[in-house]
Amino acid sequence: MISVAECISRSCTTGWLDWVHGELWLTPTGLVRRRLSKAASRANGWGPTVAVPLPRAEFPEAALTHVLAEHATNKVVTFESVAGARLVRGITAHGLRLVLRDGSRHKLLWLTRDPAYGILADVLPSVLGDRLAGTPTA
Repeated sequence: MISVAECISRSCTTGWLDWVHGELWLTPTGLVRRRLSKAASRANGWGPTVAVPLPRAEFPEAALTHVLAEHATNKVVTFESVAGARLVRGITAHGLRLVLRDGSRHKLLWLTRDPAYGILADVLPSVLGDRLAGTPTA
């Protein structure tokens, strides 16, 4: 199966100790974080790192396995695998904290000048429901 994804940030890290940026892709079924080079991280400056219209690409399922094998900080998180999530606003970086059904915890951070926070704030309530902290319940 092939799905079209949008790149919502090119400044995504996996925590405060990960200084190398990556692309954060929003797919119909989840999120993909793909590490960039140190040179690309430096070139990003303070952002924004993506422009409107957002970059789009096709992501075949087989490519997702390859992304995970490329680097230890790459991530593929399906919405189905999320047990709980929290969007966080910061001064220089916004983030998404995730707890997966297998008990693992993940953090994704990106520069505030990227559109990722607004996009995820619009999308996540409908795909995660009450698994997103702060989402009203019926």
